[in-house]
Amino acid sequence: MEIKGKGKPIFCGSDGEWKDKLEKCLQTDDRIVFLALGDVKYEVLSYLNQRKDIEILKLETRQMEKRDKGTGLKAKVRSRIKPKVNT
Repeated sequence: MEIKGKGKPIFCGSDGEWKDKLEKCLQTDDRIVFLALGDVKYEVLSYLNQRKDIEILKLETRQMEKRDKGTGLKAKVRSRIKPKVNT
C-alpha cells in the first residue's frame, strides 16, 4: 500500500515493530511515511533524530478529531545512503 505517491506508510505502535519495517524499507530507495499517536510519537522522533543515515523530508503534527487520541505525528523520511543495486 502506498499513499498516493507519497511513500510507504508505517503505522507506529508501542510494540516497536515499526523499527523492523523501517529497516526493510530503507534497503530500497523508497520514501517512508510514519504515522504515530500518543506517547509513541516521542519515541519515533527520538529514533529518527538519532539515526544519521535517515533524512527527514517533512514533519507534521495535528490534533486528532477525537480529542482522546491526542496529537498525531506524520513524518516523511528517506535514506541518505543510496542502496547498492546487484547487477
